[in-house]
Parts: sequence; C-alpha cells; structure tokens
Amino acid sequence: MKVSVKVFTGGVSDREVELPGGSTYFDLLSFLKVNPETVVVFRDGTPVAFDSAIEGSRIEVLRVVSGG
Repeated sequence: MKVSVKVFTGGVSDREVELPGGSTYFDLLSFLKVNPETVVVFRDGTPVAFDSAIEGSRIEVLRVVSGG
C-alpha cells in the first residue's frame, strides 16, 4: 500500500512510502526510522494508536516536546 505522510520532526517533509498491506503505524515509524517514544501520529487530524492498521488519507507524524 502507498502511504502519504507529512513528518514534523526537526523540519517538515512530505513523503510517500510503500508498505505491505496490513501494516501498522508502528511499522510506518520503523520504516521512517522515527523513535515512537518521541512522536504522536495523527490520521486525518485524530491521534491513533501505534498498533492500529494504517488507514486514512492524511497521516502526520509530530514530535512531542516535553520539559520539566
């Protein structure tokens, strides 16, 4: 399956990636070499669980910033 992804991690990049059918958002992050502990994934503007199957037309990966 072809997936369009906008990645906001230290800059912005639009990418199209090819993944096997049934892939999860965790699989997508692994392909993009993004640590899942540092990001939130959105599908059509709604946060998704990493173990969910990839669906939707707009996928965005945003870096989470925290401090103490």
